[in-house]
Amino acid sequence: MDKIRNNKFATTISVIVAAVFIANLVLSRGFNLLMISLTGGGRLVDFLAASRSDLINIPQCYRLITYGYLHPTIWHLAINICALWYVGLFIEKELSKKLIFFIYHVGLIVPCIVFLLICPNDYMYGASPAIFCFLGIMVMWLIKDRTIFSEYKSLRGSRYLLCYMILSNFLSLGTFVVHLAGFCTGLFIGLIVRRGSR
Repeated sequence: MDKIRNNKFATTISVIVAAVFIANLVLSRGFNLLMISLTGGGRLVDFLAASRSDLINIPQCYRLITYGYLHPTIWHLAINICALWYVGLFIEKELSKKLIFFIYHVGLIVPCIVFLLICPNDYMYGASPAIFCFLGIMVMWLIKDRTIFSEYKSLRGSRYLLCYMILSNFLSLGTFVVHLAGFCTGLFIGLIVRRGSR
């Protein structure tokens, strides 16, 4: 229970993304729900995912944020919830909830813009750009203060986060681009924001 209390932001985001996943299945019940949950798709993708045409032609700027709460596949949802949880265990000790909320959304918006400039025909969904933004902050803090390496090593889920950082970039070129953009955004934020900024 203490972990949930100390990881409130990650818990809140996890509940929201799980609710959006379930809502996508409920709204898509006329289709094969097993296939949707394993391979993606569903009605909410049409309304929440980010694409260049939705942002420029329509324009629906809210999608710069809503895509980060949409995970059409169960494996994508589970992997990102675990990563968010483990990142939160460290980040939420160091930053205020308001600052974490702000950084999370900057970590969605900036990588989305970069991604859609480089990959104009693709679309985006998932919280991983914001998670990579937090990972970038953690790396920048490590560069500035090597003594926290042992703290990172003892952090619950540190191996999971290392595998997440490496393996998730082999999914596609677009995934690599958006993760790199999120990570670089985090590096920059980590230069400005100090540990313990509560």
